[in-house]
Amino acid sequence: MKLSTALILAASAGAASAASRKAIDVSASHKVSGAAARKLIRASRRLEDEEQDNQDEEEDEFSYLMNYSMKFVQCVPDYQVYGEDGEPESSSVIYRLCPNDAESESAFGCTDEEAFGDYVVGINSYTNAIAEAMQQEAEQNGNNNNDNGEEFNLQEYAECREADMNMEDEDEDEGRRRLEGNQQFYYIGPKCIDIMDSKGKKVVGSDIGLGFFTDQYCSQESEITYYELTGSDIPYSTGGLGGQYKACSAVNDDGEYEVSEMCQGMAENVALRCDQVYQNGCEAIEELEADLKAREAGSSSAGKVFLVILILLLLGGGVFWFLKKKKEKAAANGEEPSTGGFFSQLC
Repeated sequence: MKLSTALILAASAGAASAASRKAIDVSASHKVSGAAARKLIRASRRLEDEEQDNQDEEEDEFSYLMNYSMKFVQCVPDYQVYGEDGEPESSSVIYRLCPNDAESESAFGCTDEEAFGDYVVGINSYTNAIAEAMQQEAEQNGNNNNDNGEEFNLQEYAECREADMNMEDEDEDEGRRRLEGNQQFYYIGPKCIDIMDSKGKKVVGSDIGLGFFTDQYCSQESEITYYELTGSDIPYSTGGLGGQYKACSAVNDDGEYEVSEMCQGMAENVALRCDQVYQNGCEAIEELEADLKAREAGSSSAGKVFLVILILLLLGGGVFWFLKKKKEKAAANGEEPSTGGFFSQLC
């Protein structure tokens, strides 16, 4: 009996010792050697360096933009392109990159020779970028981003969105009756707007404004106005979102100049481009710009004709005055008036 007990105790001790050794061996197998740790650190640093290199390459890729400003050229209605999300955009916008010191009354902002290039983007993409830039400027100036002093989220409707039909108190019942009567969903989004001359007869340019639509792509304008339903107008309904020159350089929090998010985002999402690097979209863009260039050329020709006529009138008036004075002098001296031709009278 004692012998059996001793054997059992010895066996238990041996098993415990083996288990202990096994546990120690497993733990030891998961230790990382100094060499392996150094390899892991080097690999981690390589990944960080690659990420930094990619970021630097991206910054270098768009660094040229800092020398230019983005100039709205024209809005092209019903020319559909696809946005970043793959959804069609109802109209398009052409913008040009002009030198920062460019000054021109032309819709193009600078000459073809001065420009870095012309680009086409969807109207939603363009308006969204402009709205974000306007919001940042408004926050810096401590203002909201509307034109009527009321709270309005421009960025919400920079892309086509279902309208939030807030009713004015006095028109609330009538507006709701109209809404319930036609069972129609309404949308607010950007649209192209023609700029007319002072007489309202001739298109002289284009702009971007917010419109009231009946479809989710903002391509069908509503026959019922937003004012009829709510008693108020949509901000920017008459335009103001096309913008003029927008500098592509911005100052970051460290006081350093960098490419603005607006210009870089636009450059990354162009549908067509014709510039000093890529010419694949030149033919299509030239067709879209043809009418605008023809209008500007016509205006320039008309201006030149007017200038020529004005010069001729001034010359004619000067000649008439000279001849009149010459006749008056001859009469005062008792001389006979000249009966020769026109040129002989001048002499």
